[in-house]
Amino acid sequence: MLKKILALSAMAIALPAQAAIVLNYQPAGSTIPAGFSVIQNFNALAPGSSIGTNAKVFANSVGGQAARPAFGSTGNFAAVLGVPDDGSYTINFAPASGLSIQLGSLDTYNRLTLSFANRAPIVYQGGQIINDLIFPSGNQVSGETNGRITYTATAGELITGATFVSTENSFEFDDIATRGAVPEPATWAMFILGFGVIGTSMRRRRSVRVSFV
Repeated sequence: MLKKILALSAMAIALPAQAAIVLNYQPAGSTIPAGFSVIQNFNALAPGSSIGTNAKVFANSVGGQAARPAFGSTGNFAAVLGVPDDGSYTINFAPASGLSIQLGSLDTYNRLTLSFANRAPIVYQGGQIINDLIFPSGNQVSGETNGRITYTATAGELITGATFVSTENSFEFDDIATRGAVPEPATWAMFILGFGVIGTSMRRRRSVRVSFV
């Protein structure tokens, strides 16, 4: 029976994971999901600092260039501009099971690409970023375009980075957070099985009696 369990567990680990990403958008929301930690809020960078190609850190909204995300954003925030040239900003991080971003005045010309450890990137354009193709593009106060988007990887996928691109002014965001990698069910099964074997072994050792004649 033990051999059969080990064989099934090994097969489960060897099976290729199917790609899946769950999107959860909180309109006008700013609460960082449980288990997530902020890895970049741009507060350690001076306003005006370049963070990529035609991408900068802002302390306040600047007409025609950048508008602070309407909900939850404090301190500095980032904006990828698209004038005079297309802008981009890339952040890479340790493999994560989830990514959460505070968005501001989302536009149809914004693009977000998620990178993975074990599959091809996924590209979201405009409303696809929040899974809403009919939205008030560029609205600076609406909860429909200002809120927190969270991407959760399933089936063993691991997110390793994100690239923000804009072809016009601008793509604004703040408080980028990730959640660490979560073991797949098969891996948990191996952990539990291993602990069980260790526990059994320890119990057997304790039951041994040594007699001296």
